[in-house]
Amino acid sequence: MINRMAHLTPVRKYRSAVASGVAIETEFQILNTHLAEKAAQLAVTENPLFRIFCRWEGVDYDAANVVVTYPQRFELRDRRADLDFLVRAKEVTEGIGSPTLQREIDRQLARVVLERDDVLEVVEGELGG
Repeated sequence: MINRMAHLTPVRKYRSAVASGVAIETEFQILNTHLAEKAAQLAVTENPLFRIFCRWEGVDYDAANVVVTYPQRFELRDRRADLDFLVRAKEVTEGIGSPTLQREIDRQLARVVLERDDVLEVVEGELGG
C-alpha cells in the first residue's frame, strides 16, 4: 500500500500482480511529477532560509549570490537505448518520405538529447510544433 501511495511500485522488485508497460510508465510519470513538485517546494522554502542565515551571519544575501535550485525532472529512462532506437527509426523511415514522420522523430530525438526545457522549446518551435 505504501509503495502504491508513493508511486514507487515500478521501482520495487516484489509484485503480487503483473503490470503492463503502460501502467508502469504511467506510475513513473506520476512519481516524476511528485518529485518535481517536492523539489520546487524545497527550493521555494530554502531560498528564504538562506536569506535568514545570511542575515544571521552578517553577510549580504544579494552579494553572496545564493541560489537554490533542484532538478525539474526525475525520470528514469535509458537515454542510450532511446537514442539508438530513434536513430535506427530515422534511418528506416528516410525511405518513406513523410516530412511529418521525420519531424516527429526529430522532436523525439531532441527530447532525449536536450536536458534544458528552454532549449527544447526553441528546437520544437524550429521543428514546427
